[in-house]
Amino acid sequence: MRLIDRLRKCVTAGKILLIALAIALLPWVACAEVDCTRLPDLWLPPNGTVGLANGGISIQTTTGDVCQGDIVTITVTIDNLTCGVAEPFDVTLYYDTSNIIDTQRVADGLLDCEYIVLTFTWVTDYVPTGEHDIRVCVDTGHEVDELMEDNNCLIIETDLLIRPNTPYIEVEKLAVDTDGGTVQPGDTIRYEVTIWNYGCADLEDNPGHEFTDTLPAGIVATGDVTETSGTAALDGDTIVWDGSIPAGGSVTIKYKVDVDWELEDGTQICNQGTVHWDSDGNSTNDSQTLTDDPTTGEKDDPTCITIDDSIGMPLPLSGTIDAPTLSEWGMIVASCLFALAFAWHWFRRRRMAAA
Repeated sequence: MRLIDRLRKCVTAGKILLIALAIALLPWVACAEVDCTRLPDLWLPPNGTVGLANGGISIQTTTGDVCQGDIVTITVTIDNLTCGVAEPFDVTLYYDTSNIIDTQRVADGLLDCEYIVLTFTWVTDYVPTGEHDIRVCVDTGHEVDELMEDNNCLIIETDLLIRPNTPYIEVEKLAVDTDGGTVQPGDTIRYEVTIWNYGCADLEDNPGHEFTDTLPAGIVATGDVTETSGTAALDGDTIVWDGSIPAGGSVTIKYKVDVDWELEDGTQICNQGTVHWDSDGNSTNDSQTLTDDPTTGEKDDPTCITIDDSIGMPLPLSGTIDAPTLSEWGMIVASCLFALAFAWHWFRRRRMAAA
């Protein structure tokens, strides 16, 4: 019996090995068909996709943000999914949907189950500054009769930044209640302003302030003002900052205010600070950027606080209070007790009189 059991185990193990081998060879067998009648299927596998021919991995990348005029290198991978052979075709690279960066010709086409890696060079001299989406499409001339046509384009990167050769300013303003929780009358609020210079030129310390924030009614500055560089101060009811920010750098300014004790529940206080900067390099702050509240989905919106004075207030009473009443049997018992008390009092007085 032991010999038979061992033979059975060997047969089972052999079957498992055969199945595993068949699965492993399936892609190779599918792409090794003789007289393949299937159409080719060109596609752009997302970056990092494994399982390409000979253990290949898809590469769909860019070298990232640059200053205007610099070069972006873009790598693209095109794969043929089937055993059909693709005839020569074009590969076109775009920014922002329809602006052509470059087109390359795959003159030899693409064999069954093979892939090719192309490298594009994008010179950004005349590209508008700002954020751009990078998209690649294969067979843009519609020369290849394919099995599927809806997988021929891929967005490689969103928001690739072409930085201007001037300052490029973004600024956020966050309100933090130092006590935590909701904002109540008398609370202290800490405002945190962060200014980023994403441009390729320094924001210079020019005549006049580089940042100002005039405080609205309902809040009063405590005088507690700090900064990570430059000089911040309180000037009347206005927070001011003077200084420079290098290209790619940032500065954070923090200042505290007290909330007016007399504010009513539901009162909203909103305001924005302003960054003043030089957009053309003539040492004059001719451009302005308003602060943005990062906690909302809107861009360039003011930072607001809302007074919530409902905590701890007593709830108003409503309705009437019913006085307790006696039932019919309760009235009878009360009457009997009253009668007994009266009789006992009368009896005691008679005895005291007789004595």
